[in-house]
Amino acid sequence: MQYWYSTTNILSSLRDKLAKAGLKPLTSVNSDNEPQNVLLIYSAPNQVLEQKRLEESTATTCNEIRAYYEELSILSAKYKNISSSWRLNSLDSTSIIRLCNGENPQLDRSINFPSPKPLSSLLSLEIARKEPRIVDIYLDLELKSYLFGLEADSNYLQRLSQGSLIDLALMDWWEVNLDREASFEEVENSLNQLTQIQSNYECLTRENERLQKSLRKQRAKNALLVEENKELKESLSDQPISNKPEIEDHNLRGDHDEVVSQESGTNMSETERQLEVIPSGKEGLFPALVQRLLKLASKENQ
Repeated sequence: MQYWYSTTNILSSLRDKLAKAGLKPLTSVNSDNEPQNVLLIYSAPNQVLEQKRLEESTATTCNEIRAYYEELSILSAKYKNISSSWRLNSLDSTSIIRLCNGENPQLDRSINFPSPKPLSSLLSLEIARKEPRIVDIYLDLELKSYLFGLEADSNYLQRLSQGSLIDLALMDWWEVNLDREASFEEVENSLNQLTQIQSNYECLTRENERLQKSLRKQRAKNALLVEENKELKESLSDQPISNKPEIEDHNLRGDHDEVVSQESGTNMSETERQLEVIPSGKEGLFPALVQRLLKLASKENQ
């Protein structure tokens, strides 16, 4: 065998075992695979009912459950390798590999049938009374399937009757109600958490907008400062640079006056001639030096 097929979802634990054994799921039975390469998997009516309740938001009907078993009945005429989901899940991966290789692995005979839940047992009994064909097909599948050393579920209706005592059904119903209340509390807590997350998100959004606005203002100020700095540099570069020659210290110090005392007249005349040579257009050249030299000449003449 290389493939497996089930008209309903199977447990994840069984799916993993089948994958480890090398079996691949078939998405459709309308394929060209050889029947001997396909393992057909089915479940008891109460298990189908419980599975649908967990997976489907809309309540199932008796007609839908009957259609499910009618399809299984047709497929069982084509595929001869058949097994119930709970027996197959009781095997380990090695035993499933042996099954695929044509062997018939055995289970411990002390393994009992799965205990049906009281409420689903009560509902399954009512469905069986209304649609007896459902139980007939299920019992027929039991006789055709691999039992792995266990007995067929011939007393299925009796097992449902034992598990559907009214007191047990009422207890099961109340537990379901408590589960719903717990789920409502979980939903309410989740809603409160989502509200808090939304509030935090809005606060962060406002803070982000404020920071972006402040950043835009700061960028505008920086751009203005850069422009003012540029204009200041341009205005400084347009002004003329005055030349200030270096003068030796011995010409500026008063303690060397005796060196030039005897030649003051000559120096005075030479200084005047030098001042006459200076171009009139250079008004900013040597003003401090000229004034000081004139004062020195006046003192020597007196």
